[in-house]
Amino acid sequence: MRFSLFLTFFVSLNLSVFGKFAPPVNDELINAINITNTSAYCSGDAEFNNLEATSSNYNKALSWPAVGKDVWFKFTASKFDVNISVTGKINTNDANTLVNPLVALYSFDATTGSISELPGTVATSNNVSSLYKGALSVGQVYYVRVSAANDATGTFKLCIDNYFPPIKPGQDCGTFSVLCTKETFTQLNVSGTGANNHESAGTCLGTESNSAWYMFKAAKPGDFTFVITPTVTTNDIDWIFYDLGVNGDCSKISAATAIRCASGSGVTCSPSYYKTGLSMTETDLTESSGCPPGQNGFVKYVELEQDHVYAILIDNFSSGNNGFTLEFDGTADFAGPTAEIDVQKINPCTDSQAYIFESKSTNFASLKWSFGEGASLASANTTGPFTITYNTPGEKVVVLEAKGTNGCNVVTTQTFIVANTPAKPAITASKVNLCQGDVLKLSTPFLNLATYHWSGPNGYTSEVQNPEIPATGPEIIGTYRLYVQVGDCVSEVNSVDILSVDLKPEAEFSIVVNNKCEPDQTFSFVNTSKNYTKLTWDFGPDVKSQLATANDSKILTFASTGLKTITLTVETNNGCISTISKDILVEIKPEKPEISMNQPLFCIKDVIRLSVPEQAGITYAWSGPNNYSATTNAIEIPITDFNQAGRYEVVLTSGTCSSDPASIIVPPIAKIPVANFYTDPTFNTKFAAPIPITFTNTSLYGDFFEWNFGDGLISTEQSPTHIFQSEGVFSITLTTFSKNGCSNSVTQGDLTIKKNASTFVPNAFSPNGDGINDELIIGITNLKKYRVQIYNRLGNQVFFTDNIFENWNGTFKGNPLPVGVYYYVIFGTNIANNSVKYSGSVTLIR
Repeated sequence: MRFSLFLTFFVSLNLSVFGKFAPPVNDELINAINITNTSAYCSGDAEFNNLEATSSNYNKALSWPAVGKDVWFKFTASKFDVNISVTGKINTNDANTLVNPLVALYSFDATTGSISELPGTVATSNNVSSLYKGALSVGQVYYVRVSAANDATGTFKLCIDNYFPPIKPGQDCGTFSVLCTKETFTQLNVSGTGANNHESAGTCLGTESNSAWYMFKAAKPGDFTFVITPTVTTNDIDWIFYDLGVNGDCSKISAATAIRCASGSGVTCSPSYYKTGLSMTETDLTESSGCPPGQNGFVKYVELEQDHVYAILIDNFSSGNNGFTLEFDGTADFAGPTAEIDVQKINPCTDSQAYIFESKSTNFASLKWSFGEGASLASANTTGPFTITYNTPGEKVVVLEAKGTNGCNVVTTQTFIVANTPAKPAITASKVNLCQGDVLKLSTPFLNLATYHWSGPNGYTSEVQNPEIPATGPEIIGTYRLYVQVGDCVSEVNSVDILSVDLKPEAEFSIVVNNKCEPDQTFSFVNTSKNYTKLTWDFGPDVKSQLATANDSKILTFASTGLKTITLTVETNNGCISTISKDILVEIKPEKPEISMNQPLFCIKDVIRLSVPEQAGITYAWSGPNNYSATTNAIEIPITDFNQAGRYEVVLTSGTCSSDPASIIVPPIAKIPVANFYTDPTFNTKFAAPIPITFTNTSLYGDFFEWNFGDGLISTEQSPTHIFQSEGVFSITLTTFSKNGCSNSVTQGDLTIKKNASTFVPNAFSPNGDGINDELIIGITNLKKYRVQIYNRLGNQVFFTDNIFENWNGTFKGNPLPVGVYYYVIFGTNIANNSVKYSGSVTLIR
């Protein structure tokens, strides 16, 4: 058969692609994960993911913002409609982590390698994305593409429900949809109340909002339950269940025939609920609107009576044109045609295989067959039997549709795989001699549509293609067998033997430092390893000497200091290895340093500078008076009080080795001298040379003195008398020194010396602001004391001063005086301590 070559190509293609990409395996369409049972299929939470996925080369889906990190799934349509949902992160503690999931549906042409997107109805809510598509071709393979906005990745739950939809119901009883089977279905786009929104009058429901009517006939008696789940979980679903009797029709719809009713507002209650229906565990027959205590959306199940007609009114109280899913259960069944396929296999798993299909349906008016992709006969409409062959391998779906006289349409499917007997699978093992703690990895090449059947020691089984088995101990030793199965075709068994599992060696050693910090220090490396047959030490290249001791231990000395890495490797005869590394610091006690000090004696406001030579890899710890501490090799201590004198110590540390402390004494801190003096006579006198001035020293805390008289001469006497021989203005500086070298200076001035002695008072002056002769300047020298008084012609005093350097500007109390003659009197004491007096007149002109 020609499909053998195709199957070989498809398998090799899958192998090449699988090897190219990292997980997930369904990163590309060619490796799409096959979902085999799509009747209300749901994966587990976080069962799938797009972690580390790459973007496909196909264009983004029509409703997607971008391709994102997409992954692929596939299924073979066995029914006409499909609902697909991808659930990401809904709550904080969810196992699902994908945010803003996206979903799209495609068909794929294997001959051209092209895909076609099948637009459907897409809805998103709270990180759940769903897609509905109708009018699928039964037997065709469809591809589901999952991604997320903003290149998001994470884990998710996938649900696929491939079903036959009932005829869309109307909003009034007269336009009901007939239910022929108890198969689960989803109804979308329920909106409006039809011509009569009061058919529910007198029941718990009241007025209808968005209604759908269904009717069925019971084929046999039994218990009956159902669950209604809104497609949008925030929607409030209400419903009524009617028993219309043997020949029931819509004229019997009333409160009397409503045997069950539920209209609670579950989505607004606390705790909230959104599912509702009939339950085997409930006892109440009705639930009223609102949130009465004890209501949960479910009421007691119904015992159906054979041949009775029942109606279900489902009403969505919420707006939004939304729908719901309806699931049935219980022992009762619906009246309608049955569809049943009988199949016989001829020469299965060979090139000449064929299949005989015959209908065993009952109570039907017409039949319609679809024999699936690659069938020698595409369709038929009689009972059969039909002998069918297939020209392509793979999963096939045969569909038989039986139509009844009451408008019921029942479809059944037969799914099987067309394949040859697989070749004996190749097996590889990661190791046949293992170490405890290893992982035994068994692997076999990928085979499309295959299931894998592993068995091994201690009842081990697995259906994973490439299982991994922890090597916990000898219990995993033995023969592992594998056969692969494609459909009903089973390969020969292959096997591999695992020979041994050694105890895992444990490398361990301890370190003892001998003569720590001394130049002759040694290190003992004590081996405490377990379960080994061979041992190797690696001490690095800087070993000076080594000595072997008991139990593979060592005693070493190193040629230099510094960080050393010691590695110990132990091994078993099977090659099981354990390695451990530890670091040690080889260090020697630093030598005691010598401290340098910047000066022998100190005063307040000096800076103490202490230092030791700087060395690489050394830390410094200083201590001293006033709780002083520092960590540098050189320190500076500004002197602010006398308590900073005393012992300063420093300790040098290399690693964990410290030197003996070195110390130095800072002598007592001296006070800073305070320089001061006065003169006799004082400076507020005009002198004439030569003039002797006596300087009286009033300094504090001084031991030595230096006078600078400003005329080029100095003196070291404590209180000298100095004769100024020349005229000029002189400033005199006294510097006082302490024995510690501390000093302080003070300067006084200005001392005015005239060349010749004089007694001169002008007879006139003109204070008119022209800068010439604006003040009365009295020129009298060598007076130790001086006072001048000036009177007007009425004998009133208008000016007074005892400062010989203060002149009169012709004003009194800040006001200009008039032109005229004024009289002065000068009193004083000369250098010889004799009293003198001068008087006269002066004319003020302007």
